[in-house]
Amino acid sequence: MRTCWFIVIYSMGQWWVDCEGKAYGPFTTRDEAQIEAVRIAITYGDADRRSEVFVSDEGGSPRRIWAAPRRAA
Repeated sequence: MRTCWFIVIYSMGQWWVDCEGKAYGPFTTRDEAQIEAVRIAITYGDADRRSEVFVSDEGGSPRRIWAAPRRAA
């Protein structure tokens, strides 16, 4: 199954949500960006693919924080 990833990143002193090269933001805090990433994934996610949201932890490693429910086949 293909997946549409929404990734929260910190760049140029601000937080952003990236999905396949399209940037949403900027956001003031990581928490604000996380909340918006999930909202954006629900609202604008690709209907033909599962959406997932990833955020870098304190060490810089990406962690999945949200995934759309699996669709019935």
